[in-house]
Amino acid sequence: MSRRTTISQTDSEPRRSVWTIIVAAGVVLGLCLLGFASALTIGRYLPDTSVKAYWFISRSSGVIAYGLLTLGMLWGLMQSGKLFRSRVSPLLTLGLHSHLSWLGLGMAALHGAILIGDGYIKLDLIRLFTPFLSEYRPVSVGLGIISFYLMLLLTLSFYARSYLGQKNFRLLHYGSFGVFVLVTLHGLFAGTDSASLWWLYVLSLASVTVLIILRITSTRRDAKKSAPQTAHYGLTLQPEPAGVIRTGGDRRPPRWSSRRAR
Repeated sequence: MSRRTTISQTDSEPRRSVWTIIVAAGVVLGLCLLGFASALTIGRYLPDTSVKAYWFISRSSGVIAYGLLTLGMLWGLMQSGKLFRSRVSPLLTLGLHSHLSWLGLGMAALHGAILIGDGYIKLDLIRLFTPFLSEYRPVSVGLGIISFYLMLLLTLSFYARSYLGQKNFRLLHYGSFGVFVLVTLHGLFAGTDSASLWWLYVLSLASVTVLIILRITSTRRDAKKSAPQTAHYGLTLQPEPAGVIRTGGDRRPPRWSSRRAR
């Protein structure tokens, strides 16, 4: 490959990343506009139910966002280890993980933005973007706002992977576990009907916990397999005495000791 081809490919990567961010942001904005349009439509043709239309859309989009976040967590755990890496191409795994994050982010944005039209919550733009200022359950709502910012940071980090490096990228994405916990707490304590969704939280927490355990055990197993073996059948290779230099014609096998390696 020529130098000109390499440079052109390197220059095209940031352009593709920028266009991907623009398209993803358009999807997020489109989901928010779709939610507002749905609320206006319900308010016009079903005036008796328009009072709770914003709340219904917020709750449904929040449940979908939580489900997408769970799927993103599960897929990230599977592709980060060797559970499915050999069966699925790395490009597909990383791309699907990124798109799940963007979809979850879009539904989370709709989940919060639609509440501006709700008269009971009394949520304005300042309270929407600032944690712990909401009059309705400020702590749990504030955890949701912080979770959204962290989700946005982690999603954007996919396009800065080459600048962060593989090690820093992995360390940053360990924060997704904290985001998952914060979103779970937000859903449990901010929603008025969280008791009816107990099965969703139990299923999500159980599946993520099981995959975390499998990920840790597989990593430890691989580390033991790759560790150098210092002993083989109770014999250890003895080093050459000082000053002894073997020539190319010296084909004598190395000396072995019956002492076990410690």
